[in-house]
Amino acid sequence: MPTEVVGALALRKALRDYAPDLAAELRREVAAALKPVVKNARGFVTNDSDIMRGWQRRSFSEAKFPMYDANVIRKGISYKTSPSRANNRGFTALASIENKSALGAIVETAGRKDLGGQPWVGPGKNVTQKRYSHSVNKTAGAQFIKNLGPIYGIKKTSGIGDKRGRLIYRAWNDTNGKVLASYFKAVENVTAKFNKRTSIVDVKRAA
Repeated sequence: MPTEVVGALALRKALRDYAPDLAAELRREVAAALKPVVKNARGFVTNDSDIMRGWQRRSFSEAKFPMYDANVIRKGISYKTSPSRANNRGFTALASIENKSALGAIVETAGRKDLGGQPWVGPGKNVTQKRYSHSVNKTAGAQFIKNLGPIYGIKKTSGIGDKRGRLIYRAWNDTNGKVLASYFKAVENVTAKFNKRTSIVDVKRAA
């Protein structure tokens, strides 16, 4: 999903300082490209009544594992058109789609490492090790992941992050690159308009 856009931060700063009307236009265009992905991702959230027994919403829970709530997951899926802070590699996300809830993160990525679930050791063993399953049911992890459904996207390879999931990643995967195309088109259109006023920024793209 990530694509490097050289000069885009300079463009945004220039727009903010010298052409706020074009800055607002770019935000609207980017939002228009991201909204369908968010809508589709929310549509992939399974209703409470359809999820496996034992993970349904309850009035209380003795465990720390969050109970399933489709509304919480849907509300947690959103988009941002503003740049993020630079990460430890110096890269900034110019726009993003996020799954903010813990529930959403579980549904999105559970089983990425192992579709069979965590290594099982049973209750009372290695209790401080979160990478092990302590369930009384040896097949609980595999069944849990199976009930969540398949994972969509690109599996992690050398040097490339895992881009697979059941909600946002699935919705993104279904666009076949149309969102990126729309984003670049929006940047190019706004840049062209801005360059009619002043020629101070050059935007390049590199996959």
